Amino acid sequence: MNRRTALSTLAVGGLVGVAGCLGNVRIGGDDERSDSDGSDPELNREVETNGAADGSRSQFQWGPAHVGRREDAGPTDDVDVFWRRTPYRYDHSQPVVVGDRVYVSFSGTLFRLDLATGEVRWSTEVGHDGSSTPAVRDGIAYVTVWNGGDETDRGLAAGDAESGEVRWRRLTDTEITTAPTVTDDGVFVGGGYETQTVAAFDRDGTERWRNDLGEYASAPAVADGTVVYGAGGPRVVAYDATSGEELWTADVDGDATATPTVTDGRVLVGTRAGTLYALDLSDGSAAWTVDLPGPVRRSAAVADDRAVVPTELGLVAVGDDGERLWSDEGVAGATAPMVAGGTAYLGDGRTVRAIAVDDGTERWSFRTRRRSPTDAFLQGVRAPPTVVGSVVVAATHAGDVYALGEA
Repeated sequence: MNRRTALSTLAVGGLVGVAGCLGNVRIGGDDERSDSDGSDPELNREVETNGAADGSRSQFQWGPAHVGRREDAGPTDDVDVFWRRTPYRYDHSQPVVVGDRVYVSFSGTLFRLDLATGEVRWSTEVGHDGSSTPAVRDGIAYVTVWNGGDETDRGLAAGDAESGEVRWRRLTDTEITTAPTVTDDGVFVGGGYETQTVAAFDRDGTERWRNDLGEYASAPAVADGTVVYGAGGPRVVAYDATSGEELWTADVDGDATATPTVTDGRVLVGTRAGTLYALDLSDGSAAWTVDLPGPVRRSAAVADDRAVVPTELGLVAVGDDGERLWSDEGVAGATAPMVAGGTAYLGDGRTVRAIAVDDGTERWSFRTRRRSPTDAFLQGVRAPPTVVGSVVVAATHAGDVYALGEA
């Protein structure tokens, strides 16, 4: 595995497992096996453009606490393609929806698409590579990139959400592989390759603080004035959001690289040793722990009384008291889920799946296409889909962005 491949794998949170039996999986168009880039669009139906308002939800896992939950229901019956566009290829982010716009990163390039049709409105090369989810707030799109080299930009960039023009850059000496987290007054970033710096900035780019943490420290979760990181190694660390003062450190049983989720005063974070911790946000003490089927490299999403946790050996639902409620070993190595109206939406290999949160049954599956513009297949959903209105928006390693909704 070369350096780029290894970093790409870590950047999206770990290897994507092989999906189980295809069953009644809906196939998303013919596979491309020629030298064509497969860029011909598929437009079957426009999406209604009453998308998410420009606010705290327009970032990784729907907000700075990364709970991955929205109250409105997404599609629960078999879906079809509203549109498919192919703006690029390789590593990709979770799509972010703001009003009638979709923002998505592919391998160091930030794109803006129309939510209605998927048409690409602009693209901006931010750096050599990067697949972190952009955070859009008050007309600014914040995005991170890595592997800059001497003559290529890297670090944290703030771009104009209307035009894509980069307004400012920070941390230009660091390789950041994690998504930025944006609050009302700050931008917080995690770690990456050979990077031990985590930092906070005011929204105008003024540096607030920086601290040394571990290589591949997670993206931060921010809640109640506290910034929480998986430290890359076997600990979880919390800082004061304003001063950067360390508030507490919690030792855990394995490397913590998954982005934490904060809900009801607790920090949920999994480890590569296969344990989910529920830590008190105020002091880091453990309320409970639970053993999971395999290593955790991705974030949990929270429903009303349970968390849905992807592991490398199965998908698990855990109650708010730490009890394992159900598990599905056929969904292994999935992306972080996004929960909407009692359904968890996630990527699993080439497949987007909708799974009932209450009992783990599958509601629908849609298999994305693979492409071969060179001598290698490009395939797989490696970042969470986004649910907005009654539509699921998902990007793939093949370079496609899909809008999926009920026929």
